[in-house]
Amino acid sequence: MLEHDKIYNQDCFTASTQLPDQSVDVVITDPPYPNRMHLFPETLVDGLAMLYVACKKTKKYVVFFWNPFDVPTPPPGWHEVARHVWHKPDTKSITHYEVIVVWSREPKQRVSRVWSIPILDYRSLRDWKPHPTQKPVRLIRYLLEQYTNEEDLVFDPFVGSGTTAVACKWMKRHFIGVEIDPKYAQIAQERLTTRTWKKPEGAAPEHSLPEQLEDGIELSHEPLTEDSDNSPDESLPRTVARKRPARKKKGK
Repeated sequence: MLEHDKIYNQDCFTASTQLPDQSVDVVITDPPYPNRMHLFPETLVDGLAMLYVACKKTKKYVVFFWNPFDVPTPPPGWHEVARHVWHKPDTKSITHYEVIVVWSREPKQRVSRVWSIPILDYRSLRDWKPHPTQKPVRLIRYLLEQYTNEEDLVFDPFVGSGTTAVACKWMKRHFIGVEIDPKYAQIAQERLTTRTWKKPEGAAPEHSLPEQLEDGIELSHEPLTEDSDNSPDESLPRTVARKRPARKKKGK
């Protein structure tokens, strides 16, 4: 049996055999999937297969990121109840968004939303992106607020550099994180034990900030009232659309 609030450097399938069926409340994960960056091509099948295994291990929801053009069908007895969109205003890739799919044992539909959250935090450049597909903590915290309660147990079989675990720690959720790469597993552990974790000295950044945000509709990120242990930089977003001012017509 895997212990709570720990990162395990294991293969996700091996680790899942140590979890009884329906022993976790929610799965939140970012599995390897087909993408234009051609990352992790040897593990694409494993990513999809693990989602089906995850359905056996959880009581409520399986929440996962996926290619917007090829979303998989849930297994028998499960239902897709929401499909959120994460817009990445600071990305330089061809695709500026990812979808977040929610599977549930219950067929009741949930509200689908669009969130615009930078991959890195503009207001404090302390964030570093050691993993090529790392997600912002604020986004994971929002998912936790939507689909979990305090003291729930969250399982992430592809925990990477530990963002899900960090978000769980801040939101008072228990977690079990599994990562097969020892380098990322170590980084995840360091992020959990060091409050002001930063890029190791001498390491090159793996993501550069653009000069400006793209022109278009922004979403306001207003902080929620939380305890003082949480940085204002990591406040949860609210999906309130804010349109650009109308352009004045030029005189003839």
